[in-house]
Amino acid sequence: MSAQDATWFGGTPSAASSDYFVSSNWTPATVPTGIATFGASANTNISFGSTSTVGGWTFSPGASAYTITVGGALGELDFTGAGITVNGGSATIINNFITQFHNSSSAGAASITNNFALDFWDTSSAGSANITTTHAIEFFNNSSPGSAAITATGPLASVRFDFTSGLNGDYKLTVGSIAGDGTFNIGHNQLTVGSNNLSTTVDGLITDGGFGANGSLVKVGTGTLTLTAANSYAGGTTVSDGILQVGHNSAVGTGTVTLDGGLFQADGTTDLTIANNFKINNTLAGGAIDANGVALTIGGNISDGVGAGKLTVLDSAGGGVLILAGTNTYSGGTTICFCGTLQLGDATHTGSMVGDITNEGLFNVVNANTTGITSLTNDGGLTTFNNTTSAATIAITNKNGGGTEFFDSSSAGSATIVNRTGGVTIFSNTSTAADASITNRSSGVTVFTDNSTAGNATITTLNGAETLFFVAATGGNAQFITNGSGVVDFSGTTGPNGDGRISAGSIAGSGSYLIGAGNTLVVGSNNLSTEVSGVIADSCGCGPGAGSLEKVGSGTLTLSGANVYTGTTTVNGGVLQVDGSIASSILTTANAGGALTGIGTVGNTMVANGGIFLPGNGTPGTSMTVAGNLAFQSGALYLVALNSTSSSFAAVTGNAALNGTVVASLAPGSTVRSQYTIMQVGSATGNFAGVAAPGGLVGTTTQGAGVVYLNFALDYGAKNNLNINQSNVATTLQNFFKTNGGLSAIFIGLGPGGLTQASGESGTGSQQTTFNAMNQFLGLLTDVFNTGRSGTPGATPYADETNATAYAATRKTASDALASIYRKAPTPTFEQRWDVWAAGYGGSQTTDGNAALGSNNTSSSVYGTAVGLDYRFSPSTIAGFALAGGGTGFNVNGLGWGRSDLFQAGAFVRHNAGPAYVTAALAYGWQDVTTNRIVTAAGTDQLRAQFNANAVSGRIEGGYRQATQWIGLTPYAAVQATMFSLPSYSEFAVVGSNNFALNYAAKDVTSTRIELGLRADRSFAAAGGVVTLRGRAAWAHDFNPDRTVGAVFQALPGSAFVVNGAAQARDSALTTASVQMNWMNGWSAALTFEGEFSNVTRSYAGKGVVRYAW
Repeated sequence: MSAQDATWFGGTPSAASSDYFVSSNWTPATVPTGIATFGASANTNISFGSTSTVGGWTFSPGASAYTITVGGALGELDFTGAGITVNGGSATIINNFITQFHNSSSAGAASITNNFALDFWDTSSAGSANITTTHAIEFFNNSSPGSAAITATGPLASVRFDFTSGLNGDYKLTVGSIAGDGTFNIGHNQLTVGSNNLSTTVDGLITDGGFGANGSLVKVGTGTLTLTAANSYAGGTTVSDGILQVGHNSAVGTGTVTLDGGLFQADGTTDLTIANNFKINNTLAGGAIDANGVALTIGGNISDGVGAGKLTVLDSAGGGVLILAGTNTYSGGTTICFCGTLQLGDATHTGSMVGDITNEGLFNVVNANTTGITSLTNDGGLTTFNNTTSAATIAITNKNGGGTEFFDSSSAGSATIVNRTGGVTIFSNTSTAADASITNRSSGVTVFTDNSTAGNATITTLNGAETLFFVAATGGNAQFITNGSGVVDFSGTTGPNGDGRISAGSIAGSGSYLIGAGNTLVVGSNNLSTEVSGVIADSCGCGPGAGSLEKVGSGTLTLSGANVYTGTTTVNGGVLQVDGSIASSILTTANAGGALTGIGTVGNTMVANGGIFLPGNGTPGTSMTVAGNLAFQSGALYLVALNSTSSSFAAVTGNAALNGTVVASLAPGSTVRSQYTIMQVGSATGNFAGVAAPGGLVGTTTQGAGVVYLNFALDYGAKNNLNINQSNVATTLQNFFKTNGGLSAIFIGLGPGGLTQASGESGTGSQQTTFNAMNQFLGLLTDVFNTGRSGTPGATPYADETNATAYAATRKTASDALASIYRKAPTPTFEQRWDVWAAGYGGSQTTDGNAALGSNNTSSSVYGTAVGLDYRFSPSTIAGFALAGGGTGFNVNGLGWGRSDLFQAGAFVRHNAGPAYVTAALAYGWQDVTTNRIVTAAGTDQLRAQFNANAVSGRIEGGYRQATQWIGLTPYAAVQATMFSLPSYSEFAVVGSNNFALNYAAKDVTSTRIELGLRADRSFAAAGGVVTLRGRAAWAHDFNPDRTVGAVFQALPGSAFVVNGAAQARDSALTTASVQMNWMNGWSAALTFEGEFSNVTRSYAGKGVVRYAW
């Protein structure tokens, strides 16, 4: 049967009835099962006492206001079609039993009061109905609350959203609004509330039913949703629009609260602590939290949601505070409204934030980790740091009357703080500026009060700005930089101990510093060097009294302005450089460890024991004016700088009481003269106790008319014990100073070590090296060990197998050689014979220096290769010649070194007469010599010389060989002489300057020595030949062991002197060991090792010879 539609007219006047089920009330006269239409009617109160299923109710335009009561005898109303459509009039339904919506039916815009059961099934919807329930409203299947306004009132009232999964089955529901003290069970759904923009209060419980459900709430619309109960849903809360107001600590359940453009607000009735975590999405409005007149604590953590979230802090009712007690990492920044107060941390929780903060209200840092905060702008707002909190590395800007105040023991950390346009930073209690950088710009102010300190901060005060100190505050070790019209005023404090001593690490700039009457400003503890070109004054002029200045630390404080403070000036550490004026200071004192210098003006001045006064700026000719009296105590130091023409000096208008020591320093490159004016005086008493001058200068002071003179003599030996070499150099320099009236500072400043370097001792090194080279070459020419040169008939055992008998055309065999050892050698026959030989030779020698003489240890080396040709004129006479090439090197104990290329030529003759022999040799040597030495007395100079030198040597030796049964012994005597001809030559600079370059004088050096010794030999037969062992022990006596050279400084004409090199010993021991092998085919070879030893020398040499005879 098809559904029947009908229109309600309420019956005729005579038969009017309010019963829905009276057919005569309908047109046509039947109770509709399809669409029931309601228009204008006089009968608008309709009772519904039975069960009826209807497609829908439509209230037409112009319809009356209907009230339909469902109930009576268990009446039930079921909508299965379109549900309720209100196009006109109104529809009020009072459900006293059961009303149900099925299929896709809707409650439309009806006003429903539910007193028992209101159910939505399938995909039905509550539409935009205004529903008030005292009992259960239930949503099943995929039904939806639509945009209905649902109010649940009374202990039995409940709204069950947990039976539906939403129109799309995605567990997302929307509702226009919810209100009342009933229970709202959202189950696993996300319930979006507020689309009807109404403001409602839910005093009842919002729950998701537990058991793993994860229901969530989303606030939309412009209205306010107030939650006052301890809600238990766990899926979180999102505030996308309007206001979500809470009146209970658990009002938002247990999940995360997401601020997505809406406002989270306390209801203003009581202080609240919300333990939930929060997230803030990156929306245009960001998220906002309103304390609304109470203390609203967010105990959870606030983090970014989608994108970088930003937070706005409000307090719409005033007197409230938002407390962030968790770890907050949202990164889009924070704005504190002019009406709002934000507190970071509390007594038991350490809060933290990150990013940028704009404060137009009040920001209290109570217990916090601020390291994540990037910047803080107090734009008319005030930020306070309390307890032991720190500003860490925040970039703080105070402007438009905004400020930052540090209380308790809080710290500015390493923050960067800028005060401008009325901005202020205040340090109170025992707070500290720590390591902050604080800049006061136009009308910006920094204030220190109570027992606060500027710590190690850097405080810059610019035009129109101030830094002020009050009560017991102090500047600590801070840097104060003040420029233009900026002022740092210490006059309001008496220091941390109440004694008027106020510290400042350093002061600088062109601004003003006010010390304060009776105060002492102690400057310099941070050891920086700074300049004040502005003014240091007693005070602002508001009261009389003198302020004093005390310089400490190792840095330099330069005062280049016209200062007007009238107290004392004390230099206890570092340097006070006055390039302007402190003439107003009643007394300036330089104590031990302190120094006073500059080109400005001071008043009465005293230099105490250990104090230093350096008038001028360190440049000779500059001066300082003492406008008053100058007094030196015993042990005081008066430092002056000298050049070739003038001295730095003090111009004293009063009396100079002289004592202590004058210390003179020389400008590099200057020529020191014998007298300087070191002070101009009105009058003078006493005299300086001594003069400390560099190098060899000996100074005295005398007084003239209105002046004090410094007089110099040059005497290197007055301060040091000099050895002979040093004394030789010193004497020539002293003579030059006397003769010429001055001497270059580089020579004046030489100490004993410098005199040694200047002496050029390395110029002696080539002498002994040459003697060694010629000695080794002569040894090759005259060596009796060389094969064939010792052969003479003699008693057995005979050691030479190349005697005259070997000239026979037929060579001997090894057995012949062995036999010849044990029989008398036959009378030799004469046949001409040639020998050619080649040798390599080399050696080294170390010679000890002599401390008294001033010579240094010297080492030398020789190496070379020689070739020679011998010719035997007779069985007893042999002669030959040789050529050699090689090199030499020497080193004089780090003072210098040298080398040479070596060429040698020589000839010898030897004659045997039985067991006796005599040999003679003559040799010539040529060298290309290069020398280098280092002088570090004035920088680093490397000086080099290059020259050619010649040497001639000769040797005569005679001996007698006595054969024994086991060994041959040959006592011998020799005379040897070598003449080394040194040319005159000059040094030049390879590195540095020619200041210490020398010209060396030409010199012929002759070394003559005699030798007395014993040679020994023994031969053994070997396969193919004979092995001979030889040795020597001898005594040598040198008649000229000294090694000297004359030199003159190129820069000082006429400054000639003699320098001694390491001398040889007059007597030495000679040793030789050799092994020789003669083969029967005419070849022979020998190795020889030689030594020469004395109390000062150790020489080792070796040579190898290969010979062929035919």
